[in-house]
Order: sequence, then structure tokens, then C-alpha cells
Amino acid sequence: MTALESMVKKLSPLGIYRIEDETNIKNELSAYAYALDIHKKNIDNLIRECFISSAQDYGIEIREKVIGAVKSSYDLSKRREMLTLRKGFNENDFTQDSLAKFMKSFGVTEFNLSENPTQSIISVCVGGSYPDSEEKWIENQIRLILPAHLTAFVYFGGKNWRQLYQEDKTFRELDEQDLMWQEIHLQ
Repeated sequence: MTALESMVKKLSPLGIYRIEDETNIKNELSAYAYALDIHKKNIDNLIRECFISSAQDYGIEIREKVIGAVKSSYDLSKRREMLTLRKGFNENDFTQDSLAKFMKSFGVTEFNLSENPTQSIISVCVGGSYPDSEEKWIENQIRLILPAHLTAFVYFGGKNWRQLYQEDKTFRELDEQDLMWQEIHLQ
């Protein structure tokens, strides 16, 4: 029901106002209703963007910017999943399983964690290919979350974007090999 319909429905039984088309009252109510309908849409949009589960636009982007960069290369459901995982992580989550969950919260799905508790060392090998800036961001995120007493070794396995560019292969040359991205990455 629009705001105008609601106002007319509420005012008609009073019998005080003549709410017919082309009357001043109807025109005034129409003007108010137009503004109220716009405000209602804005409020509905604001409420939707307040929650990760329903956000579709700036509600996702703002949260992503707080922890890094906008992840527009992922679909909306994956972005929501990553933000939900990140939100569920807290200062008491310092187990290997929690670190694995944390890695998934910023889109890293291929990784290997190994730890040497006696020497307070943890090694993280990140699979997949990332641009240099994203590799630095991922490494920084890992180092920021780990307790200060741990020595962290973070390295990226496989080829990175820079190495692929240096091969100077055309898309056609890569396509003719009929390889999956993971296979290109591991060559």
C-alpha cells in the first residue's frame, strides 16, 4: 500500500476532508505521500544494508574496506560468507583451525599450515595466484592476527602474476594448452 492510499484510507472515515481527485487536499496529500514513499524506500534500503546476510551493495563494500579492499571479483554470496567468517573471529581464536578459518575469511582457499610449537614457528604456504598487492595484503593480515611470540613464515607457492606476465604468452597460447588455472599456476 502506498503512503497516499494509507492516508486516504485513514482520513476518509473521519468525514472532515473532501478527498477527491483534483482537490487541494488530495493534491497536498499526494505531495506528502510522494516524499514519504521515497523515504520509505531509502529506509528499507538502509535496513537491508545493515546486515551482512541481506546487504547487496554498500553494506558489503563498507565492511570489506574496513578490513582491506573491496572483493568485487567474488560473487555476492562468497563475499557474505567471507565477511561472516571474519566477523566470527575473535581474540581467543589462536588455534590452527581458527587460523584456517581466518584464511578463508579473506578468500584464500588453498593453503597449508604447519607449526613447530617448540620453536614458536608457524609456516603458511598460500596456493593460488594473486597480484603482488594482494599477496602483500594477505601476508600482512596473517602477520597481524598471529600472536607476537610466534615467528611466521609466509610464502606463496606456484607462479605469481608477475612470473606469468614475464613468460609473455598470449591468451591463445595458454588456451591451446587446455589447462585449468590451477594447472597453469603450477607449471
